[in-house]
Amino acid sequence: MSEEKNKRKGNKKEDKKKGASKKKEKALLRETEKRNAVMTAFSKYYEAEWGSERWPILLEALKRPVRHCIMINKYAQIDQVKAKLKDTLHDLVMLDFLSIPCYASKTCSRFPPPSKDSHEITDYYILDAGSVLATEALDIQPDDHVLDLCAAPGGKTLSILQRLDKQYGRLTSNEIASDRRRRLRQVIESYLPPDVLADVSTVVGRDGTRYYGEPEQYDKVLLDAPCSSERHLLHDEKEFELWTPKRTQMNAKRQFSLLKAAVHAARVDGLILYGTCSISSLENDKVIEKMIKKGKIPVEPVKMKWPIGERTKYGWIILPDKTDGWGPLYFALLKRTGVSKEDGEDSESSDDNE
Repeated sequence: MSEEKNKRKGNKKEDKKKGASKKKEKALLRETEKRNAVMTAFSKYYEAEWGSERWPILLEALKRPVRHCIMINKYAQIDQVKAKLKDTLHDLVMLDFLSIPCYASKTCSRFPPPSKDSHEITDYYILDAGSVLATEALDIQPDDHVLDLCAAPGGKTLSILQRLDKQYGRLTSNEIASDRRRRLRQVIESYLPPDVLADVSTVVGRDGTRYYGEPEQYDKVLLDAPCSSERHLLHDEKEFELWTPKRTQMNAKRQFSLLKAAVHAARVDGLILYGTCSISSLENDKVIEKMIKKGKIPVEPVKMKWPIGERTKYGWIILPDKTDGWGPLYFALLKRTGVSKEDGEDSESSDDNE
């Protein structure tokens, strides 16, 4: 009898396992079907933008691992950086289209993680070369006063700091999210000596869409706008499943609000660099076009030409299918040419300095 009972129990357990397995299979099937449906809609949307010939090639390039370079920190002990990289020097190539020292791997190998030198200064930062090129476009001078309106995680912020004079230059880095702002501050503090940090860098926490408390204060303004970041989505299944065309439409609205505030903060004849890592024209040229045509402050686009990437109607875009894996990165340079056409553009939001 006991043998028969054990057999029945064993059968029940086996049935439960089979049932659970079938449920898992069904759930996986539903998830796969959902992902495939999103991919179909995603491809249809961007094929309409990039064309049936280019889109499949661009899509494959976006799916590949992101390419990075290292930006050497000018405040680090350079001899120690060289010693650290000596075993990989044969694989490194200096990027000659950038004016600050950045190196890429010829074989796309991973770099050793950044570390601190004997003075407790971090030696380099790992980022996409396109991000450094965006700050190149701003033509930052050593004595400029610069606003980085959406500064986290900090790669472009550090690129700006490499270009500023510690005595005369100033950078205000803004980030509304408290956790991202805290990490941003930690990044800046780890790359700058304390005396330079105190003189050059300020971190604030305001709503970038309502940054109207410092009109005409900055020589240069960088707006690295939050965007659809399609390449990131393609590497994150859960995030990708949430994609719809509305995502890019909603982003474009917020980006325009941010750009209005960025232009407001720039002095007359100052420069504003608008950038995204999106491949959607709604978030790129269309935002610039709207600013030129409907913005209350007169601006004009500044034409650019760079060794990598391609021209768009108002700016420049770097895409991985045509630039050895760099990008995506879109940027457009605007020059503020006059005062506001209307008074009272907006009021300053509550400050959140720490």
